[in-house]
Order: sequence, then C-alpha cells, then structure tokens
Amino acid sequence: MEKKLCGAKTRNSGQCKKAALENGRCRLHGGKSTGPKDRTKLEGNKNALKHGLYETIWEDTLTEEERELFAQVSTEPTAQVENGFKLSDIRIRRMMQRIKQEEQKEKPNPAVIRAIEEAITRVEMNKVSLVRESSRLLEVQGKKSDGSLDQLVEILARARKEHIRS
Repeated sequence: MEKKLCGAKTRNSGQCKKAALENGRCRLHGGKSTGPKDRTKLEGNKNALKHGLYETIWEDTLTEEERELFAQVSTEPTAQVENGFKLSDIRIRRMMQRIKQEEQKEKPNPAVIRAIEEAITRVEMNKVSLVRESSRLLEVQGKKSDGSLDQLVEILARARKEHIRS
C-alpha cells in the first residue's frame, strides 16, 4: 500500500513529504482551525490579548461602567486633544515611576528600563501629533467667523455694483 503524501508547497518551493491525514494534508498543513465547537466559548475570548491596541470594541460589548463612560466622553475635537495631552502626561508619569522602581531593585534590568524609555518616546511622539492637531484646530477656529465679515463683503459688492451703474 502506497503512503499518501501531504503535497503542500513548502518554503523552498518543494512539496511536503509528510504523511497525509484524512483530509489529504499532514498535521502541519491541515488548514485553518475550525475554532471551538461550543459557541459560548467564542464570545469574549481574550486569550491572545496583550495590550488591547488592536482590540475591536463594539458598543454592545461594553460593560455597564464603560457604557456610562462612553456617554460622558466628549466628541468635541478640542476636548479630545486636551484629554489626549492629559492622558499622555499621566502615562509618562507612570512609566517614569516604573523606571524608578526598576532602578531601586538590587539588580536592575537594563532591558526593561530601555523598553520603558522607548515607550516614553512613543508617547512623546504622540504628544507631538497632538500639538499639530491642536494648532490645526486653532487655525480652523480662527477662520470661522460670526458672519459679519461675509455680510461686509456682500455690502461692498452691492455698493460696487451700484457705483458701476451710476
């Protein structure tokens, strides 16, 4: 009896020579996982969540406390930028405290200190973008008028037309 081979394409463009399972592929090339069979285990799976930067959040998944906070968050651009500044400063302060704690240890780990310093740099870069955004908002707000300048322009245009007619 001939052993059936997997035949999947390998990194070196050859074919996999491992024994095939029932689905025609070896255990390494068996295809995508079908996931948990019990649907209740799919909801709220946070096993691979490390920091939450790429986490998808929908309003129906919020806790009651988060719903209250969600309702309180201002959507006004200037308030958002201001809150970003405040949170960045708090985050930097916490990171500086972690560096201080690490330095006070008997054997401080320079890799940990370096990683925190790199994170502080990223937060500072975020603050720079907030400064830019803040200046753009100020420019836009400065360009907005109460309409009196537009009314003056219209009055002058009418006066020119009347002057040309006469």
